[in-house]
Amino acid sequence: MSDTNNKPVQEVRDGGLRIAIFRNEPKQEGDRPRYSGKLTRSYRDAQGDWHDTEYLSGTEFLRAARLMEQAYDAELAQRSADKNEAPEPTA
Repeated sequence: MSDTNNKPVQEVRDGGLRIAIFRNEPKQEGDRPRYSGKLTRSYRDAQGDWHDTEYLSGTEFLRAARLMEQAYDAELAQRSADKNEAPEPTA
């Protein structure tokens, strides 16, 4: 999956930490969508320009873990909504 062409369906944030949640459409009819996430940390360099990295400092581990819980809850809600919107199977 390429994140550059796929916009996140939801984001959860805590300061400079962010998890973007992406919806991946099913490859076969009847399958449900799958979700994936990407954790990034934003920071400014010495020139004041913003950048993203996947690396965290040790002091950010707990914040990231709590953010992961929020992302899991958001993804679970998305899956539940998908299940409720899915058409009933025909016999």
